[in-house]
Amino acid sequence: MRSPKTGSSSLGPSGAGLRLAILFLAVFVDLVGFGIVLPLLPFYADRFGASGVVIGFLVLSYSAAQLLLAPVWGRLSDRFGRRPILIIGLVGSAISYVVFAYAGSVAVLLLSRVMAGVGGANIPVAQAYIADVTPPERRAANMGLIGAAFGLGFIFGPAIGGLLAPVSTAAPGLAAAALCAGNAVLAFFFLPESLTAEERADRAQRRKPHVHPLKKLREALGQPELQEVLLLSFLFTVAFSSMHPTFPLFAAERFGLEEREVGYLFAFLGLVSAIMQGGIVRLVAPRVGEVALIRSCSVFFVAGLLLIGLAPSIPALLAGLTLLAVGFGGTLPSVVSLISRFTPADLQGGSLGVGQSVGALARICGPLIAGLAFDHLGVAWPYLVAAFVAIFAGLVSLQLRQPRAPERETVPQA
Repeated sequence: MRSPKTGSSSLGPSGAGLRLAILFLAVFVDLVGFGIVLPLLPFYADRFGASGVVIGFLVLSYSAAQLLLAPVWGRLSDRFGRRPILIIGLVGSAISYVVFAYAGSVAVLLLSRVMAGVGGANIPVAQAYIADVTPPERRAANMGLIGAAFGLGFIFGPAIGGLLAPVSTAAPGLAAAALCAGNAVLAFFFLPESLTAEERADRAQRRKPHVHPLKKLREALGQPELQEVLLLSFLFTVAFSSMHPTFPLFAAERFGLEEREVGYLFAFLGLVSAIMQGGIVRLVAPRVGEVALIRSCSVFFVAGLLLIGLAPSIPALLAGLTLLAVGFGGTLPSVVSLISRFTPADLQGGSLGVGQSVGALARICGPLIAGLAFDHLGVAWPYLVAAFVAIFAGLVSLQLRQPRAPERETVPQA
């Protein structure tokens, strides 16, 4: 049992709630900033005469930076603590949005997106913090808060950007910077470290201290169970991200919807996903376990994609979006929880960082696959292809086993 002298266990339930709230805000603010900037990025780049290929590269640069830096942030947090890395990431994101606000060329826009991706790559640090302070059997429930922050960020970000864009070209970027800077201040004053230096050293000593951390991480990633979970993360994220680049064109061509109405549909998708991840998963996951939740939600995932692609009417489209949001909202936090539970305690940050990189790679591959399917097969095919990917993910989930709880040290319930 953890000593009462440590920062993580000395807090009562209200302190635990405050920590989770700040972590929720950290991810929410990052995704709000991402949502503010993403719809405006093509228009800003177009002012400088950027081609479609260049604009696509600008969009992908964010995920590419996360792909490379997420494991680095995770390992640094294992060594130096979660709190300082979270704060550094928030400050870096704030600076990136200031650069975006005053960008005067495509090159500076690219710099701002790479910087934002580097700052946003610390999301696995927030996940590792939750793993530090949450019992294994409740990890999926609290990881759902991170997913809910994703969903809500995608709702509020574009709305804020749309309101501020007419004010000035700099206003959206400055608003995103202010949100990140404010949350960095909040974390600095109110977020304690999840593990003390003594606890981190003790964990390292109990995990073969003579072995280099990177070698231990490679050994952990060599586990068949962890490889299967990372494959699930990749497949589900590819399937989900396939709809982002083509859905506005699909909705316009099949149903005659315009930009504002498509924005409402994305907001609806994000809202249902946030309710699923932040509410229902927190109630269901501790009772049935992550593996059962992934298997059942994969059915909703596949059904949603198929219904979207074949939808003959707006009500059918809304039903498909609802099923997709429920499916993804149930699989994402469960997959992240399993990554944590199949990983040694002293490698949480590094392993979750690899998981974030796998997700970033999937968010690069998914839109590319969807674009090819849209161009060469037809408007419905991005969703039908994504459904086949999700079916494969569901089959992979049949190979998983539910971890026993608790498999490591007991931590206070958050």
